[in-house]
Amino acid sequence: MKLANISQLDDLVEFYKSVIEAVNKTGVRLGWDIESYPNRSFIESSIKRGEMVIEIEGGKIIACAVINDRMNDEYNEVPWSVSDGACTIHALATAPSNRGDGTSDAFLKDVENYCLTLGYNTIHLDVIDSNYPAYNMCPVHLWQTKINHFCRIQFFQINFCSRPILCLYPE
Repeated sequence: MKLANISQLDDLVEFYKSVIEAVNKTGVRLGWDIESYPNRSFIESSIKRGEMVIEIEGGKIIACAVINDRMNDEYNEVPWSVSDGACTIHALATAPSNRGDGTSDAFLKDVENYCLTLGYNTIHLDVIDSNYPAYNMCPVHLWQTKINHFCRIQFFQINFCSRPILCLYPE
């Protein structure tokens, strides 16, 4: 996993287009549209701020996410057990051709480790309720469900212990 650079902007726009097209053929309704979110402007600004991380295999982007400490407005209503020192994962996606092959799990583990290196002690993530692959992946990674209050959005949180070795634990 590495930070995306501006020379990869077109590839990232195409990556998200392919993800959106593939997802729209399933029962999952992310609410994503390349014209609104995650659009070119969002992707470009995320790259420029050093917040877009990607995984490349065989010269192609196979996973990406935006990591920062900004939260969507509805996050303020969630009863997080930890909110100070937390980061949020946005626009987490895996290439359609890599679904089911372990890429998502490996990438999420890399993201968790990267967040630790940035000094975050907690990660927040929201998942649309019809996104069963992502929804089911969170408990495997010991992410805890915080609330299922907002229509169709499930919120997850993971806390890290302070040992030098990565230690994940559910509350």
